[in-house]
Amino acid sequence: MKILPQHPSHPGENRYRIEKKENCEEKTLSFNPIVIPPSPENPARYLVIMLHGWGADAMDLAPLASMLDLADCQFLFPNAPFDHPQVPGGRAWYALETSDYQGLVPSRQQLHDWIISLEATTGIPLERTFLTGFSQGGAMTLDVGLSLPLAGLGSLSGYLHGEPHPQGPQNVLIVHGKQDPVVPIAAARQARDLLLGLGVNVEYHELNMGHEIPIPALTILRQFLRNRLETA
Repeated sequence: MKILPQHPSHPGENRYRIEKKENCEEKTLSFNPIVIPPSPENPARYLVIMLHGWGADAMDLAPLASMLDLADCQFLFPNAPFDHPQVPGGRAWYALETSDYQGLVPSRQQLHDWIISLEATTGIPLERTFLTGFSQGGAMTLDVGLSLPLAGLGSLSGYLHGEPHPQGPQNVLIVHGKQDPVVPIAAARQARDLLLGLGVNVEYHELNMGHEIPIPALTILRQFLRNRLETA
């Protein structure tokens, strides 16, 4: 998916410094998001942040804004902070070549801080903000989102980095493909079971699909968001 949104914009880039790591040069982290506002007759009352997967960029998920068709919602599609090691122009939230998720710590902290900062820049409180993501973006959604008082989290073909520590009540959607060759379905089931055991409200769906976002998955995400909009 590489369709340009009608009115993309790139507001403050929220840049940060990170320390030099073994495979990550010292650089400036920038999320440089694509912003898609609602129609002029519907002022933004809710914020939906969507995190792309490993090797993609913000443009990959941007077409979903029009497909989700949620009035009163402003969409933000940030770019992951690191260059992908093999895909020209691709981005990564952290390295997957090593078992220690190199780059995850600064990426996690800066994403957390950036989301908090959006309340001041958009005027939309965290309680009316949704965080969603696909694949590695789904993993970042669970990692960062569980520590914030957000309206809801959506993980599509995602996974957990480790045992989570939810802060307060949480509403989480997990959608995963039974035939996913990249992130096995076992990862989704493990995430579901761990979160349920911690008292998280989990809506869980297994679909006959691979590592992708087909219309049935998008329909489930849209309904989840719509249901939460009514209570946020």
